[in-house]
Formats: sequence, C-alpha cells, structure tokens
Amino acid sequence: MSIIKIALTGGIACGKSKISQILSGLGVDVISLDKLARQVVKPDTLGLKELIKHFGNDILNADKSLNRGALRHLLLESKSNQQLIEMVLHPEILMRMQTEIEKLKGKLVVVEIPLLAEKNLTYLFDRAIIVECSEEQQLKRLIARDSINLKAAKSMISAQTSHSLRLELCDKLPVDVIKNNLGIADLIQKTNQLYKKLINL
Repeated sequence: MSIIKIALTGGIACGKSKISQILSGLGVDVISLDKLARQVVKPDTLGLKELIKHFGNDILNADKSLNRGALRHLLLESKSNQQLIEMVLHPEILMRMQTEIEKLKGKLVVVEIPLLAEKNLTYLFDRAIIVECSEEQQLKRLIARDSINLKAAKSMISAQTSHSLRLELCDKLPVDVIKNNLGIADLIQKTNQLYKKLINL
C-alpha cells in the first residue's frame, strides 16, 4: 500500500512547525520544505550558484553562505524577484521532497509546506492539514519569533494568500483544520486527536 501524503499548511507563524514537532514525537514521518529549502542553497549547490548568477555576490555572507535576510529582502521587493527565486529553487525543493518520501516505510508522511495553495501543489498530496490562528496572535508570534517590527510583520503576512483562499483547498483535497489560538496544551490535545484519526485512515 502506498504511503498517504499529507500536506501541512497555514499562514506564517500560525504553528506549523510546532504541529510538526508534536506529530514527529508521535512517530509520524515529517518533512519540512523550509529545511529542504536551506539544503538547496548551501555553498556550491546549483541553487545558490543560480541565485548568484541573477543577483550577484551581495546575497552572500562573508563565508560565502547565503544571506537569508538579503534574499528575503529581494523576495519582498518585487514580484519579478519572487518569481525568479521560486523558479530557481522550487523544482529543486520538490525533487528533494519526492526523494525523501520514497525512502520512507511508514503508513503516512506529513509535509510542512507553507505555499501549498499559492503554488497549486495539491496534486502532490492525498489530503491536507490547515493550521490557523487570529491575525492578532499571528502578528504577536511573528514579531517575537523574527525580532521584527509591526510593519514588517504585516508586510510578510500580506505577501501570503488569505485564509479564505487557503480554505478553498477543501474543494481539491480532504482537509482537517486546527485552530491554534490558545496555549501549547490545547495544540497538543488537538494534534493528538488528529493523529488518532489519520493513523486509522
């Protein structure tokens, strides 16, 4: 029987990584596309060489590693930059994701994928988990996590798709929604309940 591929998505700072940690602790195989994204831009990788070709050495730190802050600035600066960066990196990331999935032996795999809706990647998955929280909570968590101001946090959130558009995934896949507005104990309880449902599919 083939492995059930579950996309875990949601807005920035809504709690995707925390849910990934909880599921991983329960024995679920979890793949983070953010982690794979870091791998494809390590020094001497094809991904980083392509970015340097387009944007020059200004995107590098002194040790020749990628300056992620500089790349984020370019990403938010213009739509054409965003499209170019995604065109370079996304095929590499998805190829690594497929390679990782093929190595697994479990019943299901959860893939943490922030841009599931934006990039129309539902065809790669069997079902999805959407994590959501209030904008107030989202801003608070993002400011604390990234040490940025309110304006920058709002800019990062507005660059993503809206929650209502994300919910349209329900038309394409079976979807479970986790609301993450309370504390960690509540999130653990909800994730445990969802795990029991998924493991019995």
